Amino acid sequence: MIRMLKFSVTVLWMVLSSFSFLKAQTGKASGSKEDVVLMLNGEEKHGKITEMQTNTVKFIHTGETLVYELKKSDISKITFSSGRVEVISAPVANGSREPMESGRPIEAGLVAILPFKYIAVNEPVQQVIEKGEKLQNDVYVYLSKRNGQYKFQDPNTTNALLYKRGIDINTIKGYTYDELCKILGAEFVLQGTLSRSVKESVNSSGSSTTKVEGNKRQNDNSNSTTVENQYENEVSLSVFNKQNEKIFANRRTAFLNNEGSYHDALHYMLKRSPIYNK
Repeated sequence: MIRMLKFSVTVLWMVLSSFSFLKAQTGKASGSKEDVVLMLNGEEKHGKITEMQTNTVKFIHTGETLVYELKKSDISKITFSSGRVEVISAPVANGSREPMESGRPIEAGLVAILPFKYIAVNEPVQQVIEKGEKLQNDVYVYLSKRNGQYKFQDPNTTNALLYKRGIDINTIKGYTYDELCKILGAEFVLQGTLSRSVKESVNSSGSSTTKVEGNKRQNDNSNSTTVENQYENEVSLSVFNKQNEKIFANRRTAFLNNEGSYHDALHYMLKRSPIYNK
């Protein structure tokens, strides 16, 4: 009887041990199916990624059902259950992501010229961008001819820094001028607009000639019509400092009605702006 009891206890112990072993193995297998999200602040999130979007990741924590959206800009890397590792945002040298508020060290006396706003009727978007950048370059060339206390950032550098931040003619509205100064590393920011309207001017002229052949006279009348474009160019300029203060603002309509007449209005105001090297 005692032997049977000992045998039963031994069998029970073996069954319980086997059950514990199988449970442990099952737990390990379950854990291996987790995706691990490492955040830039060092936090690890364990669970399952259900969807990868352009700017966010949909994620469910282990043991939960609620779906969270994690910003990719806050994620360092993802280790998938398959073992594959995907780096999302690499940290900078000091181990933390560079915040959007930071930028280049501000250089005293440096002026960054933004691409101009070009407003015209029925102009293709690409042409609007190109003319805006041409005006930006025209201002840079004009101001850079004179040496003085103010220096002017090359437009290629300005545009590259804006591009890296995803700033264009549409998104720039979401930034204050002190923020733009930090991003561009400039003490001052110059912004301008060219508004243009075009009207057609029709000119007609006529001429008459008389031919005499024998006793006959013949009159030849001819008319010609020419169409000429009349441009009305209005230029506005504003200058802001790194404290987000507007230190200059002016607007001027070009006197002449030709296409390039805006240059005179532009140069007139630049000479009277506080960032012009006298």
